[in-house]
Amino acid sequence: MDFLIGSLTREGGPGVARVRLARGRLTEVWRDGRLTDPNWLATGPGGRLFAVSSDAPGDAPGCVNELALTREGLTLLARQPTGGSAPCHIGFSPDGRYLLAANYGDGSVAVFPLAGGALGACAQRVSHVGRGPHPTRQAGPHIHQITPVPALPGHVCATDLGTDELVVYRQDADTGRLTERYRVPVPAGEGPRHLAYAPNGRGWLVTELGNRLFPVDFSPESGRVGDGLSTVEQPGSGTAAAIRLSPDGGTAFVSNRGEDSVAVFSLAPFRKTAVWRGVGAKPRDFALLPGGYALAACQGEGVALLADGRRTQLLPMPGAVCVLPLP
Repeated sequence: MDFLIGSLTREGGPGVARVRLARGRLTEVWRDGRLTDPNWLATGPGGRLFAVSSDAPGDAPGCVNELALTREGLTLLARQPTGGSAPCHIGFSPDGRYLLAANYGDGSVAVFPLAGGALGACAQRVSHVGRGPHPTRQAGPHIHQITPVPALPGHVCATDLGTDELVVYRQDADTGRLTERYRVPVPAGEGPRHLAYAPNGRGWLVTELGNRLFPVDFSPESGRVGDGLSTVEQPGSGTAAAIRLSPDGGTAFVSNRGEDSVAVFSLAPFRKTAVWRGVGAKPRDFALLPGGYALAACQGEGVALLADGRRTQLLPMPGAVCVLPLP
């Protein structure tokens, strides 16, 4: 099984690397340094490959790239500026006709058409306003993720770490334009980061500053955040990062930077059941794999292979920040 790893070039990372897992061991296939700080990699409709990075034409500080895989690396097919700074996540409209990019730096969402087999120019940019109680991390809006909402066909949700809100938008199927429907408040100072959705449509939200996991229910007119549980063993010991759900939606896994762990939760009943310790320095993203394996992008040291929650191998790679399993 092959994976793409995105890494921060400003921290000495190679950009994008292809790694292979075979017979319980990781090997590196190639490195491609054509992108600057590729923060997020995503596979879109028809298997098309996209990345957000800090490369952009003109004065724009961030962009979306469409890429093609080759035996030796990547080919750049198209590049469009996001119009915002520090893009960190890619989502797709429920119908697959539009790509959405979350700009963390300035708290905006950019919408790009995908029709005709090409990545089109930005068709709309929506900017958030506001702030939260944290004096430095929440001085302004910081959108960390944009995803479709399974319980609300035709809608997407932006998680705003800076304003402690989940913002739900209706997306027009013909134009791709976003119209705000409502906002879901998150407890002050929590810093919402990423949502994952269970098969029953319920969302599960991990917060970066509060280090908690919350259930989130969406209805046509409003949303509600339930009571949360801590993802860390010692309060204030780090910042939570990625969330993944088991295929049946009954278990959640959350990585914690600082404690360098993955917390495991049963979702019904909702309780913490285990902690994987010693995952690797700053586990920012990870993927769950068949056979009890997991692959973690540990920003502080490299790519960690886990078997049943224990690290079995480390592939050194500075600034590793995201993992994309390849078909």
